[in-house]
Amino acid sequence: MSKLSQMYSFWKNSITQSKVRFNTNLSSIFQALSGFYENVMPDFAIEWDSFFSNPTFRHQLSQKIESFFQKREINFVAIDGTCTKWESSNYLIFFAGAYGARGKIILAPYSEKIKYEKWDFSRDVTMMAQIPIMPYEIEFIASEEEKKLLGISSDKDYQEILNLHVSLMRLAEVYLAYHMASSSTIDMPQIILLDLMPSSLLRIPYVNYKSLGLLGHRFRNDTIKISNVVVSLSHPFNYQLLVPSKKKYRDYSYFLAKVTQAMSQDRTKTAFTYDELCRLTGKKIEDIRRISRFLERNQILTIKEDGIQMDTSSDLCWQYTVEFFEYFCSQLFIKKDLKSLELDFYKDSGTPYQNTPHQNFKRVISHDDINFLISVGIRALIEKCWDNNIFLVGIAKDSQSRYFSRNYLKLLIASNLLSAEMKEKIEKYPIPILCSDRLLFENYAYFNHNLNSPWSSVEFDSALSTLFVNEKREITGVKGHIVADDRIFAKSIAQFFISRKKKIPSMGHAIFIERLLHPSLDKNFLENTLIDSPKLGSICPFIHLNKTYPNWGQAINMYFLSVLTKNHFPEVIGYPEPLHKADRSARTLLRFAKGIIKSSDIEEKRFPLAKPLRKLRDNTDFEDEN
Repeated sequence: MSKLSQMYSFWKNSITQSKVRFNTNLSSIFQALSGFYENVMPDFAIEWDSFFSNPTFRHQLSQKIESFFQKREINFVAIDGTCTKWESSNYLIFFAGAYGARGKIILAPYSEKIKYEKWDFSRDVTMMAQIPIMPYEIEFIASEEEKKLLGISSDKDYQEILNLHVSLMRLAEVYLAYHMASSSTIDMPQIILLDLMPSSLLRIPYVNYKSLGLLGHRFRNDTIKISNVVVSLSHPFNYQLLVPSKKKYRDYSYFLAKVTQAMSQDRTKTAFTYDELCRLTGKKIEDIRRISRFLERNQILTIKEDGIQMDTSSDLCWQYTVEFFEYFCSQLFIKKDLKSLELDFYKDSGTPYQNTPHQNFKRVISHDDINFLISVGIRALIEKCWDNNIFLVGIAKDSQSRYFSRNYLKLLIASNLLSAEMKEKIEKYPIPILCSDRLLFENYAYFNHNLNSPWSSVEFDSALSTLFVNEKREITGVKGHIVADDRIFAKSIAQFFISRKKKIPSMGHAIFIERLLHPSLDKNFLENTLIDSPKLGSICPFIHLNKTYPNWGQAINMYFLSVLTKNHFPEVIGYPEPLHKADRSARTLLRFAKGIIKSSDIEEKRFPLAKPLRKLRDNTDFEDEN
């Protein structure tokens, strides 16, 4: 055997061994799961097919929908984004945008009709920017996390790791959703579908927010201050859902929400004694003093001898930041004004860059700044959806997460919310560590021959993804104390296509769903205390423990998703059709954009040094060497 044939043989054996190992692990997982499927899973799985085929339930569901939306023609929009990055020796080209597929669901007593509407390109939310990479700019564009990954590196390394185009795409998606939720009553959708998990945008890292490049930037006769940043990140506020909650992590958010609520009830009140604050928040005097010192450092209040004096209105701070978000995104995505990507800085301006040797200079907006705007946008979108009774739903596919098996079930055991019998069952039939939630749910349909689509898990709070049970059987957060915002989104895992016409059933992938909680639908599921400790505070997340008790919020959501999942496209069986239409349209936009980007490169063929050596080499066709 020649050396080349031997090399090919080694490659083949490696692939074969990998497949054998995977199949062996899969087989062992299925064997280990049989006990769990038989004894535990039925208590956490809801067979919606049996509910939706029941005339009595459908009548109740129809009444709930009409009561919540106040109409029987439900407008929807599905939003997906697209982006790309093109590198040259002297500049980077970013393209990012979002596309929406609009339509309406017309409800009838025993049927539903879906009608799609042509997308109006006056709602175009895309951008393309050719950004020169100057020697002093590269360190400003990269986020703090990207700088940590790189350490001391070359400019080329920065270009390769910069994911600014991905963040710009996320910003475009959030802005389009916010733009639609803020539209007139006629155009306003009642359902907004996103091809992402909205709770993940709430957790976008804002590393060292005191060094945000936006600080000191002038907008409408004022400047963006540290107080705007802190107040914005304390949102969203919903007093009926008790959002923000009483958790310890970032407890200044709960403090600000309570003070803002009191000030809205009495417009003349700006000063509070410590006794008033203790009664208002239910916190100890030590915690009140600690939070007050933090907010004083961030220019939100002034500490007096017996209390505090608010230096600024939290509502006005928040409105100002949202207005800047609207203005920036409008300039960038709608008016295509690339000057919005550049920030002006002046010597002694009070910004983190005031010590620059230049009297004044411009720099490109940084990755951290874009992440901050995404954080503002998703919070403004959530509050807009609460105000207008809009269902905000996120869909994720192909996830390898284990939030149901690793977090949710173990947290229920550790918090004593389950009966002794159910605890014993879960501990007796554990889920293998190699098993993801998607694998767990997709294979339940093979085990349970009577299961039909649609079906799903019970819902649980998205914040549980940041809570764990340690070796001491104690509940802890990320790094011990970090817990995501709770009582805002509910997670579930669902499957919308199962066909049992053959011996081995055909089925679509299990998909991950998040929906925004609403007070009128979900308030009753927020009464269980998961944990109350000095380290984490009091956490009472959304938990649906008894599946026989109707969860109308999830029922409405599953009903609409099952109606929108028509299974017309074989490549996305079991996936909501509007999101697929939005994805196809977004990819069409990307194809057009790439053509324009490549055409802009034609002129540079006269100047070979303008193109990176690697690209010159990779674009050259050659015959295989012997």
